[in-house]
Amino acid sequence: MTYLANEGVLIRGGACDVAIDALLRDSLGDYQRHAPAVQESLETGRTPFERVRLALATHFHLDHWDAGAIARFLTNNRSALFASPPQAGAMLPTSLKPRVRVLWPGAGQGAVRLGEAGVALDGIPLDHGMPVEHLAYRLECGGRTLVHLGDAMASPTNFARLAALGSADVALVPFWWLADEAGLAFLRETWQPRDVVAFHFGAQDVTRASALQARLPRAWLCTEPGESRTY
Repeated sequence: MTYLANEGVLIRGGACDVAIDALLRDSLGDYQRHAPAVQESLETGRTPFERVRLALATHFHLDHWDAGAIARFLTNNRSALFASPPQAGAMLPTSLKPRVRVLWPGAGQGAVRLGEAGVALDGIPLDHGMPVEHLAYRLECGGRTLVHLGDAMASPTNFARLAALGSADVALVPFWWLADEAGLAFLRETWQPRDVVAFHFGAQDVTRASALQARLPRAWLCTEPGESRTY
């Protein structure tokens, strides 16, 4: 797993090469953006992104998603797919729609399944705290189960939905879960993922990283783009 920017990650394992929340450009506020060389490599499918066959977005906010970046990525990577909630997929060019997978569970369903591009994943609707279609992703990759929470709130409703799915080998969570007492307790005592990755640090939030690390010493706090871990 390589940390790219904000909540963007590149995940590689076995036949699984997936980018999640990586296709952004201008971002929002003081959240991290890609260096120009990384941006170009990502959108044109150059190393280390040449094998990415699936790009995912948790929702369509600009610190996670950019229509132009996604369109250029798909144009330059003709074997790749993009998947997202309906709001994010609706804003892409019609010519690229055959390679866009719109994910949202039907009535009474707790998740939506996608099995393409060497990946088996479930999209789980979680509350963002804003009126936006938002999915967390649970995927099997390289013999590991990973869950990327996007911007999910640390809330009882979200805790219940995640607990119902079972635990994970690697949980990728927004940093505020470590700052929130209930969120931290859920990670430690209920969900108990083997490894925790925390991200979405803005420039001002990075000053809190040391204190948050002390609250969950085994977590990887993503503050340096380009860092990698193997699980």
